[in-house]
Amino acid sequence: MTRLATACAATVALCLVANKAFVVPGAAGNIGAPVRSAPQALAAAAAPAESAAAASASWGLAAAGLCLGGHVCLAVASRSKAARKAEGEAEVTVKVASKEALKYVETPQDQRLFELVYLQYTSEYMKGPMYWDVAKGQGGLPHYAGEPMTKNGQMTSNVIGNLKTFSSNELAFLSMLFFGIGLYGNIQFLFIDPQWAKVDAGGFFNVSYIVESLLLPISFFFHISCYIQRMSGK
Repeated sequence: MTRLATACAATVALCLVANKAFVVPGAAGNIGAPVRSAPQALAAAAAPAESAAAASASWGLAAAGLCLGGHVCLAVASRSKAARKAEGEAEVTVKVASKEALKYVETPQDQRLFELVYLQYTSEYMKGPMYWDVAKGQGGLPHYAGEPMTKNGQMTSNVIGNLKTFSSNELAFLSMLFFGIGLYGNIQFLFIDPQWAKVDAGGFFNVSYIVESLLLPISFFFHISCYIQRMSGK
């Protein structure tokens, strides 16, 4: 912007010089002048020719000044345009360089980590029931899709069916409770209050002893389920 202002100021100065050149010296004093002598008349007659020559020279100087000023303006404008273009290209280059600097570059450590994670994921996927196999048809393997029975050689919570929603502590409590009730029913039925002798004597079985005795084998399944949940970390 400073160079353009300097060029404009130079053009204005040239125009002022050309304007002064347009004024013919002594032209304003001819009107109302007193009568001169013969030599003075001859000199006055030669003055218009000199004035015409001076006017022609002033026109040439003015044209040269305008032409020079126009060329200077064009040169400054072209140079400023080239400078702005260079600045724009430099900004674009800086932006591209910054984007390249921020671009993610995979390191050997990242590549190794990806390989380990991918290998582990693939291995676990192949162990599960999410892929198709002929042996997984009806009557083949007992696994359901998304619910593997075994994982890494150990049984999962899917083995115990609906009991997988219980924690190991809850299953341990139920196992102990059912074991106590079942043991009490069997002892009562066989030893303390013998039911076979009662039936032989014409009486009836005590149904509560029978129901209580059936809880003893159920406690064993609760015990196994508790162990599986404990091994699964639940």
